[in-house]
Amino acid sequence: MSRAYPLSFAVLLLALVTLSSGCFSSGDPASFGISGTVQFGDKPVPDGSITLIPDSRQGNSGAALSLDIVDGKFNSASANRGHVGGPHRVRVVGMDGKGDGDLFPHGQMLFPDYETTIDLPKEETTQAIVVPGDLKMPKRRPTSGGSA
Repeated sequence: MSRAYPLSFAVLLLALVTLSSGCFSSGDPASFGISGTVQFGDKPVPDGSITLIPDSRQGNSGAALSLDIVDGKFNSASANRGHVGGPHRVRVVGMDGKGDGDLFPHGQMLFPDYETTIDLPKEETTQAIVVPGDLKMPKRRPTSGGSA
């Protein structure tokens, strides 16, 4: 029994050293910082969000990253992670920033959700996203005021 104790202790010690060295890491891919600008035509998007989604159709994988757009700028420094690099789908939601408090805190949409693709480098990067200025929100249909 005295031999089993040192062997068990050695196995436990080896397991602790292995875990602390990172050999059993989470497998999360590396991420890289990203910042940049978003314009609608030739004007900065006042408010909104930009979402970077690794494009699985192109063989890329990883977690999506969503960042706030403030005065036409975004930066992953406020998030605790960045992009994974490679092909991404990009979704932009642009708001006018003229919120009314509760109902529409970020204001009205400037354009329909815009999607494009981008190939991000596997390093920190700065990107300029331009939403075509001719995108228009669909006209709302009038609601009928009559009773049935």
